[in-house]
Amino acid sequence: MTDEKKSYPNMKGMRRHSNACIVTGTNLLNPEHVSPAGLCSVCLKCGTCEIGKKAKTGRTLFPEPFGIAQFSPEKRLPFIDDIQILPQIIGDEVIFRKVDTTSNIGGFKCSTPLSIAGMGSTIVAHKHGTDLAIGAAQAGIPMVVGENVFVTYGEKGLKERMKPYLDNYHRRGALVVQANGNEFKLDVPKIAVSLGAHAIELKLGQGCKMGLGGEIQFKSTKEAEKYKKYGYTIIKTKDGYQRHSSPGSINEQLVRDMLLKCKDLHVPIWIKIAAGKDIIKTLEFLQKIKKKEKIPLKCVTIDGYGGSTGMSPWLVMNEIGVPSLSVMQRINKRKIDYDIMLTGGFANGMDVGKALMLGADSVAMGRAFLIAANINKAKGIVNFVEAIKEELGMLCATQRVNKVQLLKGRKNNLLALTKEAGKMFGIEHEVKKLL
Repeated sequence: MTDEKKSYPNMKGMRRHSNACIVTGTNLLNPEHVSPAGLCSVCLKCGTCEIGKKAKTGRTLFPEPFGIAQFSPEKRLPFIDDIQILPQIIGDEVIFRKVDTTSNIGGFKCSTPLSIAGMGSTIVAHKHGTDLAIGAAQAGIPMVVGENVFVTYGEKGLKERMKPYLDNYHRRGALVVQANGNEFKLDVPKIAVSLGAHAIELKLGQGCKMGLGGEIQFKSTKEAEKYKKYGYTIIKTKDGYQRHSSPGSINEQLVRDMLLKCKDLHVPIWIKIAAGKDIIKTLEFLQKIKKKEKIPLKCVTIDGYGGSTGMSPWLVMNEIGVPSLSVMQRINKRKIDYDIMLTGGFANGMDVGKALMLGADSVAMGRAFLIAANINKAKGIVNFVEAIKEELGMLCATQRVNKVQLLKGRKNNLLALTKEAGKMFGIEHEVKKLL
C-alpha cells in the first residue's frame, strides 16, 4: 500500500471531491490511478474508500472528527477568487487610513459592513460563544446567535450566550438571535427579545442546504427524548444519536403569518434564506409583505456555497448550493428596501469589497471568526475586524472613494478571470472591454 502522505488522490481543480478524503477518514489504495468518478481504476476490495465505508455502515458520511473540527466543501466552482478588482485611475487622492468604514446593517450602525454569521448549538460554536460575543461587541459589529441554542441549553444557556455581547455593547453592532422552524413554534423570538436581543432572525429552511435541517451528533438518551419532544428528527447510530432540525415549509402565506407574529415584538426582523431556486420570487414576496403589513423587515441574509462550519453530510456540503455572490446580478434589478447580507466562503476585506461592488450591503462570516477566536480569543475577533477595516480602506483608496459604502454597485470595476466566472457573477470577463 502507498504511504499515508500519498493516500489521497490529487483532484485539484476538478469539479468534485473524490471517493476518498481526509475529511471523511477514507482513502484510496491507488490514488495515482483514479477514474473520472473518483474510484480506483483497479479495485482490489480494500474497503477503505467512501463507498466501502457506506457499505459497512449503511449511512451517508459526515466530516470527522464531527463536532470538534471545522469543515468546508472542496468542490471547485467559480468563486470569489475568480474575480479581480480593477483600480480606478482618475479621481481624487484617498488615504486608506482615513476611509470611513462605518455602515448601517439591518437597522443598526456598525463599524464596518461585516457581521458574525449565525452559529448555534454545535460544540465548536458553543465553545467559543463567549469570545465571539465579547469580540463582536467590542469591534462594533452584529453577531447572530444561531439556531438550537435554546432547545439544547435552555433559556439559561441562551442567556449565557447573549450576556457577554450585551455587557460589552457600545451602541454599534447588534445582538441578533436566530430561530428555525422548530424554535419559532417554541416562541424563541419572544424569549430572546425578553432577554435583551436587539433583533431576531427567522431562518427559512436550512441555509444553503435547503430542505435539510442542521445536524449534531450526541450520546445522551435523555437528550434524544428531549429533542423528540420538541419535534426534531432523531436517528440512532452505533455511536449514539444524530439530531436533525426541521427545515419547515416555505410559502408566502406561512411567511406572512410568521412575520406578523414577530411584528408584535417591536424589534427589527432579519431573515436568512438560501441562494437557490426561487430566491428572487421569495425576495419579491418578502418586499410585498413588508410594505402591505408594515413589517420591520430590515435585512435578508443569503447563504451560499463555500462556507459552513461543517455540521452537515459531506456530499450535501459539496453538491448543494451556489455562491451567494451569484444572486446579485438578479437582485440588483429588483426594487427592495431591506438590506442584503451575503454569507458563505468570505474570508478577508477584499472578499467583502467584492460583495459590495456587486451590490450587497454587507457580508457575514462564520468560520473565519471561529479561527480568529481559536487563535486569540475575544482579542482575535477585534483584531480580525480591524484587519478587515484596513483592507477595505486600501480597496477604497484604489477605487478613489473615501467611504466604504461608496463601493456599492461598482461592478464595472470587476473582472471575471474566466468566462464561467463571468456568467456566474454577471460581470465582464474580457479585460479590453473594461479599460
